[in-house]
Amino acid sequence: MNTPTPPPPPTADHVPCLNPATLSGIPLDQFVALAAGAGFPTVEVSIQQAQAYGIPRLRDLLQELGVAVAAASGILPAGPVLPAPLLVDPDTYRACLAGLPQRLQAMADLGCTVATTVLNPFSSHSTSRARDLARERIRQLADTAAPYGIRLAVEAVSVRRGLPPDLDGPHPVLGTLPQLAELLQETGAANTGVLVDSFHWAAAGADPCHITDLGNGAISHVQIADAPAGTPAGELTDAERLFPGDGALPWDTFTDALTACGYTGPLSVELFNPHLRALPAGEIARLAHHWFTRHSTPAEATR
Repeated sequence: MNTPTPPPPPTADHVPCLNPATLSGIPLDQFVALAAGAGFPTVEVSIQQAQAYGIPRLRDLLQELGVAVAAASGILPAGPVLPAPLLVDPDTYRACLAGLPQRLQAMADLGCTVATTVLNPFSSHSTSRARDLARERIRQLADTAAPYGIRLAVEAVSVRRGLPPDLDGPHPVLGTLPQLAELLQETGAANTGVLVDSFHWAAAGADPCHITDLGNGAISHVQIADAPAGTPAGELTDAERLFPGDGALPWDTFTDALTACGYTGPLSVELFNPHLRALPAGEIARLAHHWFTRHSTPAEATR
């Protein structure tokens, strides 16, 4: 990952999507409008923020702008916008379960079929205890989501530096796609899948087998960001995320691997880079979409 590779044209099935973290701190209706204006036909939303805005009102706005909700965070909420990770302390987890049916119904009412959640890469628990707890909670959340037609997309965090306190701890849990896939299989829950994040994939070494070995139908959702040239994989931090196509991530390898294991869903741009977030919101949305149009026509990019 030392020299940039030109991004290939996305396939017609890899639909552009925008994650609200990329345009952090703006109202929901403004985020959706900016995403639509930049050419994104799908978005991710915080389900708490959507509920506060009003689900019927948001549904009307989405229909007016021609935008669909590809995935929603907040199946476990942390305040009015942010999601909580899976391995929160027991009291917090029990509090997070309050209102879960209402959140799932809100997702379903928006036509959203994917609920995203993050598995802590480190924990205060021992590795074995943390994995047991993760399996238990994933199974519980997946079973609760199933009647609403919602599939759980679980993300493994491969970044090891600059982690927020709620993802850090003295003991490792897991940090690669193969480890996550094995844990999900052990839950026995049918409506769970892997959330593949290109930046975390790069931080784990950018091995295409980590994706292709997941198997057909194993991926529930995909988030994307580029990685800077010259930074060793193990030293990457989320603050270094770049717009797709602006770094050194091997995009042809990444998208080929997704296609090889049958993923035909959205690719959602997710950035935490404070320097890029300081740009005007409309410019951020436009640059986030640029990768999708660089080698394709606008019609192809928004199918």
